[in-house]
Amino acid sequence: MKSFIQHLKEFAQYSTSDLVFMNNGQGAGSSGLMIPISGPMFKRIWPDTIRTTVFHVADRSGGLKSLARLEGGKKTISAFFSMMSKYMEGGIATSGGVVVEMEADVLVSASDDIMSQVDNKGRRWVEMSWFANAQRYGTGPKFAAVERELNVLIRDLVVKHLTPIIGNRARTELEFYLWGDMKKQLKGDGRKIAAVIKDYFDGVEKIIKKNSEVMENIFYGYAKSKRQTENSWDEQIVNNIEITKVHLIDFTTKAPSLKDQLDGNKEYAKSKKWPVKVWDTTETMNLEIYTREVAQAEREMMAR
Repeated sequence: MKSFIQHLKEFAQYSTSDLVFMNNGQGAGSSGLMIPISGPMFKRIWPDTIRTTVFHVADRSGGLKSLARLEGGKKTISAFFSMMSKYMEGGIATSGGVVVEMEADVLVSASDDIMSQVDNKGRRWVEMSWFANAQRYGTGPKFAAVERELNVLIRDLVVKHLTPIIGNRARTELEFYLWGDMKKQLKGDGRKIAAVIKDYFDGVEKIIKKNSEVMENIFYGYAKSKRQTENSWDEQIVNNIEITKVHLIDFTTKAPSLKDQLDGNKEYAKSKKWPVKVWDTTETMNLEIYTREVAQAEREMMAR
């Protein structure tokens, strides 16, 4: 479960270059790299998109309007198949109380919190170490090839882009330390930094495509095989959303001051022609059961 500081980091919205060169724990090699979760990239590698029903906990104050602006778009959001009811009430990184049912394209499916970061273009990134830990869906030692190829990619990019600046040091010094220091070495030159980022994106896509079988098991194994977690919630990174129903938790018995928010969300959903179901705080366990049943029914349909 995320700490409060981790929630803040997720919504800090780093720049793309911050995340490309972040490399958490530079001495750890490729496991510290941040991998972009790119809808267009994944569509090129896996044309048969998993489109299914997922759920998202939105803020009681303005959350529905913010989510509506993302309908049909490429920006990603974090959703779930399975979540404990208390987090639907209290939220994960919001005030909660609004559970939105939607159709969406699944980009990454996980049984636990992926700990993704968001850049200022709305793209999500996941640390490579998460993929290494997600080998439970039959990937086994094959994933080691992905790590080796990423190590080679970073080495090649360091040599290509830094040799003209620091000479033979680019070949002899530890590549991941130089990678983490790339923006400083390039003296903030936007065109040079953009060229490195493009090469990084292209290189990552080639590696994922070459190892598409093992990576597909990691990205989509949970959505295809289980959709039930032993954790407090699972995480599905999705885009191209279409809101189909809004579930509102009624806190007014305990907190009458929240009536305006409840009524406002009802009216907004009505204006968008979204079906609405209101759940009393004594019924949220039933809402949890409902979301799990929907997820399981669609998993069974996919398996046929």
